Amino acid sequence: MSEGLSLKKNIAWNSVGSVTRLACNYLVTIAVVRLSHGFDAAGALSLAMSVSNLVYPFADFKLRTVQVTDVREEHSSGEYIGMRLLTTFVSFAIGIVYSLATCSLSSIPVIAIYLVSSLAANYIEGMHAIDQRHLRMDYIGKSYIMQGVCNLVFFSVVIYLTNSIELAVGAMAASTIAICVLYDMPRAGGFESVRPVIEVGSAVRTLATLTPLVLAQVCSNAVLTVPKQFLAASVGTAALGIYFSVAAPATIVQMGASYIYSPLMGEFAERFKSNRPSALALFRKTVLGMVGVMLVFGLLVILLGDFILGILYGSQIVEYGYLLAPAVLCTFVTAFSWFMNDLLLSLRDYKASFLGNAVATVVSLACTVPLVNLLGMNGVSWVGIVSYAASVVVLGAIFVRDVRPPAQDGRE
Repeated sequence: MSEGLSLKKNIAWNSVGSVTRLACNYLVTIAVVRLSHGFDAAGALSLAMSVSNLVYPFADFKLRTVQVTDVREEHSSGEYIGMRLLTTFVSFAIGIVYSLATCSLSSIPVIAIYLVSSLAANYIEGMHAIDQRHLRMDYIGKSYIMQGVCNLVFFSVVIYLTNSIELAVGAMAASTIAICVLYDMPRAGGFESVRPVIEVGSAVRTLATLTPLVLAQVCSNAVLTVPKQFLAASVGTAALGIYFSVAAPATIVQMGASYIYSPLMGEFAERFKSNRPSALALFRKTVLGMVGVMLVFGLLVILLGDFILGILYGSQIVEYGYLLAPAVLCTFVTAFSWFMNDLLLSLRDYKASFLGNAVATVVSLACTVPLVNLLGMNGVSWVGIVSYAASVVVLGAIFVRDVRPPAQDGRE
């Protein structure tokens, strides 16, 4: 077994790999515009991503965070992999049924293929949880780099040669599955068994316990999926493609923040279990780090946005640069909602996570139609800002309650 790396090296590898994959995923959104005709292909890809984001929680079930923070050894790694295999098949079925009910038949093929690609990447997270527990996040970083580069290269080559979004997304799916089998499974298997173990009774009990988290994540993802689908239905897929292309650079703000706190979730679980003051000190440092990273990235995106959009997409997209600032603000608020969700998960307060995101979904459903009708494409971002802000307020209040020292009864 390889010796574990230091916390700083693990964070560095995770950040480098995550940023590389994020950059490559963003370049895919550029390639679909540059290498196809008009914005229809970009709109189709955005719709597929939106559906994938909506059903992704049914595959993820927050299993990586639960597995990494499993300090009491409640399940073996094989059991976690087995549960992830079950949830993968269930989420694919849910995605297809949802697509048939809400999307045009012409969009079903690309949605189905993109689901395969997305769910394959999610399955790899089971291997990454093992790597993280053994302090070898360099394996994770390298996997992310390979996923990002291979997806970008294969997608670009195939869409250039065939002008088929279905075949291009299929190439991404094939490359992700290959990386899982040839790289991630052997690395994680060097630490613990990665053979899926399905204990039906145990799996059902665990997944039932985690169901509030899944519903919470579904609610969280629905916050932006609902206005995006309404925009596509009311204005057209081309409008969604434009919004998707312009708003994509803003995701670096949100993802940059997640790279700060994600490697620390195991540390949060340990500290909240054994040393609450130390956990709160880490919380304060993490928040400051997130704010610093997001402010830097956010300012760069806003200041250089029009210039970057012109280079990446051409002059036709620059007139839509006004979409960028609200998108950046939306990702800023979303990042804190994600962080508070995972933090409450480390405290094992599953119901709180559901409550906070349910509030966000209700707000989104209430304001989608008026805001999108009033603000057009910008309405999508403002729906996210208002909804996720409500979520942060609720989750923050519950977090304060959960970490407050117990009241003294006055007796000696």
